[in-house]
Amino acid sequence: MSDPSPAIKPKRRLWLRILLVLLFFVLAVVGYYGYQLVQTMDQVYQPPTREKSAKRENKVDITEDPVSILLLGVDERKQKNDRGRSDTMMVITINPRQQTLKMMNIPRDTYTVIPGRSGYDKINHAYAFGGEELAITSVEEFLDIPIDYYAKVNMEGFTQIIDVLGGVEVQVPFDFEYLEQAFKKGPMHLDGEAAIRYTQMRKEDPQGDLGRNVRQQQVIKAILKKGTSPSSWSKWDDLLDEIGDNLTTDIAPKDIFRLQGIYRDLGNKKMETVAIKGENQRIDGIYYYVVPDEEKARIQQEIREHLEMSTNKAAASTKK
Repeated sequence: MSDPSPAIKPKRRLWLRILLVLLFFVLAVVGYYGYQLVQTMDQVYQPPTREKSAKRENKVDITEDPVSILLLGVDERKQKNDRGRSDTMMVITINPRQQTLKMMNIPRDTYTVIPGRSGYDKINHAYAFGGEELAITSVEEFLDIPIDYYAKVNMEGFTQIIDVLGGVEVQVPFDFEYLEQAFKKGPMHLDGEAAIRYTQMRKEDPQGDLGRNVRQQQVIKAILKKGTSPSSWSKWDDLLDEIGDNLTTDIAPKDIFRLQGIYRDLGNKKMETVAIKGENQRIDGIYYYVVPDEEKARIQQEIREHLEMSTNKAAASTKK
């Protein structure tokens, strides 16, 4: 029942916090680059198709109320007009009263019901079937929470952002090789492709997923540090072009500017990762990531509490 998942194509193996980097990179530079940043925000903004989530009684204010954001990492081939699949699905919840943020990666192979489709399927198929709208409703049903906003990035453009910065510096914890790329213990300069490979490797890491998460955080901090340093000011034209071409969100530009003032320093504190525990399981010849009902109830309770919502009955029963 615990067979390993089949290998994923290297270019489609995406790292946990990629979307969060882009979203908060925008927040980090928002105070510096004025006019062109406003143009970029207008370019990435996609007005919402609904006033609020069906799981909300009232509309929320992103800077005053606890809110949730679904971050989608998709592999779209624009030249083929291919919608692709959401290889990364992450939910972040922000509580302005607590000045805290929680982020939770939903494994792409998670076994769940997709609204409007018969039977169970992998949750990342929802985007291929119905775009952002179906991806949002599928996550809402899986977690029993409202999704208030979304942000989507086409992953083909992410390596270019790192390359525009001139690469990033990391501290490699031990020697390893991954996808024909050698990494030596100690300080190392990585270009876009190497940085993604550095964050992908898991099996050779003594800490497994935990070690991979640490390396992901290294790269994220390196991008934010370099992207907001004076040495990168001359590159912001190209950086904003890449963000404009590859990021879409229904968070209004005015709200992104307001968020920047509130969460400017959040990257270094009060940020927590929530893990979804489950196991790989073969069902009808296909591998899925199966999350037990008790675990699903636990994470639902934790996220709903952070959103300051009443806990559902299933979650409440786990306390007994």
